Amino acid sequence: MLDGQAKHFKSLGYDVYLISQNHYKEKLFCEREGITHLPVDIVAEISPLKDIKSLIQVIRHFRSVKPDIVNVGTAKMGLLGVISAKMLSVPKIVYTCRGFRFETETGVLRKLLIGFDKLIMKLSDQVIFVSPSLKIAAAKYKLLIEHKSVVIGKGSSNGVNIEAFNKEKVNQEERQQLINEYDLSGKLVIGFVGRVTLHKGAYELVESFEKLYQENDSLRLILMGHIKCDEKFEQRFLSHPGIIYIPFQDNVPLYMSLFDIFVLPSWREGFPNVPIQAAAIGVPVIVSDATGCIDSVDNNVNGVIFKVRNQEDLESALRMYINKPELRQEFGKNGIAWARNFSKEEIWSGIQKVYEL
Repeated sequence: MLDGQAKHFKSLGYDVYLISQNHYKEKLFCEREGITHLPVDIVAEISPLKDIKSLIQVIRHFRSVKPDIVNVGTAKMGLLGVISAKMLSVPKIVYTCRGFRFETETGVLRKLLIGFDKLIMKLSDQVIFVSPSLKIAAAKYKLLIEHKSVVIGKGSSNGVNIEAFNKEKVNQEERQQLINEYDLSGKLVIGFVGRVTLHKGAYELVESFEKLYQENDSLRLILMGHIKCDEKFEQRFLSHPGIIYIPFQDNVPLYMSLFDIFVLPSWREGFPNVPIQAAAIGVPVIVSDATGCIDSVDNNVNGVIFKVRNQEDLESALRMYINKPELRQEFGKNGIAWARNFSKEEIWSGIQKVYEL
């Protein structure tokens, strides 16, 4: 998610540290970026005793490195980070708001998560919203503190490596091997990249595809990412003759080059980079009108927007692309220009300005 950003700020003279869970991927990231990893034992869900332990670890790390700037993200680490930074009088506290998990929760948990975000924003000196619609949502939920708040460019927390998603740079021999392996020659491929889970809209995507496949069995749906769904639904898509499941791959451009259409039917996001990646590689896009998603396409220019959680609306958007190859070609071409609005360099420059305020 933050590839290149830490290395960039280190090159500008910053001493950069990452405080995160003690996971091998975190360590590898820090090695690639040339920064120092400060591990914390942290769990995703609310757990008072474990969270207090995590808070103590964060405070100890801050006391050790004495940061001038703290940039926190996600509700859990954000809360622990801003409390620790405030206790130790860190000069600059920045909260990068990457989305509102509470939008898909209900009851007591929803109220608790809203309270967390409200406290984080109150204790922060600056809040970076990673998309325009996320800032609008903050105002809707009475969380926005206008004078602290900023959206960098058109959105994104780290931008996209546009050159990496240049289709001309995709290894054509490897691409052909995948076409042969998955029997994609002469097929029209719909692609999804992300966690295969309820909140990512995977259920309505599969249901839409099943109906379209009955009309046209030359269609294929590639689901690429980690499976986070119930066993019954998993077996449903794994056994479908037109659906190809691929575990998450590091070489995303290679696999995206197989797509004729990219779909992200997510129920909520902060700002999703995958529609920008798809646009950069020349693939037309479909996204929901959920927070964050709606900012990731230029509607009716490189993509179309459907009503979130509406399977019939999604099916209609897919059918339009399937039946109009010239529209796919036009929107795919337009997407390459659209993606340039989200270069990593532009986002990093905006973050630097926030740090210097």
